[in-house]
Amino acid sequence: MPETSQPLIFSHSLQSLMTRAFPSGVPSELKEKLRAAGVDLDRQLLPAYPKETWSRCVEYGARYAFPREPPELAWRKMGERMVDGYQETMIGRAMFSTLRLLGPRRMLQRSQKNFRSGNNYTEVRLTDVSPTALDVWFNETDEVLRQFTLGLILAGMRSGGAEGPEASITHRDALGMTIRASWKEKA
Repeated sequence: MPETSQPLIFSHSLQSLMTRAFPSGVPSELKEKLRAAGVDLDRQLLPAYPKETWSRCVEYGARYAFPREPPELAWRKMGERMVDGYQETMIGRAMFSTLRLLGPRRMLQRSQKNFRSGNNYTEVRLTDVSPTALDVWFNETDEVLRQFTLGLILAGMRSGGAEGPEASITHRDALGMTIRASWKEKA
């Protein structure tokens, strides 16, 4: 990504998150917090929002969706909920049935393409660990979005048919994070 390019999240990602996290509608108190952060859900969304605004949307939404959970777990669960909700849509069902055919390794190899459909900044690098594990590096430095991404990966593997999927952040630094994604061999 060029230095001059601002990291942006596209509006369909934000809309999808709010729709999946709050299927009965976004609570009015949350709408007010989001409006103060620069997102007015009662108006047509802008084409894109700064990454920092996206992080606040995940953070604030998690407080309402998972009020009894510690913040890091709530942020991760927001990622899981977004994927779980997406697979219930017609497009999501078709996509995940294809991903189940590809298997977890090939699904993870498509991570950058999948993330880039929702933003302009995600970079992903994969390192083989074993036949059933990959280290997946993301250029994600925001802790809220790191946990959210962890949830996306875990739920994506689960929805994509991985047996016994596990994912955890194994390294963080000023440039990004590494997630160890693993699964069991199919019997």
